[in-house]
Amino acid sequence: MAAPYCPEDPVAEDAKVGFPEDRTDGQPNPLCSLGPRPIIMTGLMRILLTDHFSDASNIEHKLFRKRLWKKGDDTGILIEDATVWTPGKTGSRPAVIIKRNTWKSQKVSLNNFSGTTSDGFDEHIKFWRGSHTLFCIAKEGAEAEILAAEVYRMMMHFAPVFREYFNLMLFELMDVGALGEIEEANECYGVPITVMYGWSDVWVLRQHTPKLKRIGISELFPPTC
Repeated sequence: MAAPYCPEDPVAEDAKVGFPEDRTDGQPNPLCSLGPRPIIMTGLMRILLTDHFSDASNIEHKLFRKRLWKKGDDTGILIEDATVWTPGKTGSRPAVIIKRNTWKSQKVSLNNFSGTTSDGFDEHIKFWRGSHTLFCIAKEGAEAEILAAEVYRMMMHFAPVFREYFNLMLFELMDVGALGEIEEANECYGVPITVMYGWSDVWVLRQHTPKLKRIGISELFPPTC
């Protein structure tokens, strides 16, 4: 992760004709072109986890060096989005289940106005903060605790790298919750780990005509009879 995930300077050609910014340089990449989206951030969390658990040299705890992640049903550890996970998928294997939490925005100014571009268009900005919870699940309580330690230490240690690499304003380990039984999975224990991230959403309005000019007076005040 030495080089940034997205190029520093956006490609300007699309911006000149009013299309969304495209920084993929021929390699389609939703995070670079569209910025954070709920489904994109869930996928990002899954990529970080599968990358970590696919190589034994990454793993601190010996217990999980022989339970590596790989594509397919015979993976040693299940790493999945909460929307598609079912207890039956886990079986006797440990699992990390990824769930998105509420996103909150922060208003910067009136109309989120941040300035005017060199070609005279209004530029706007809004700050966002979101989080994901990573549920570390195992059959035994001690195993769930060890799995949670592996996950939270990886997120904590590499947070500065992830923040810079993915061009975020914030990427922080926030909470490691208490060990508890998982209601959806009988005889399983889980530890919730919350990771928070923040970013700015910047956009430019390029209207050829005022938006309200297209609405006729009859549409605003339809006849009553």
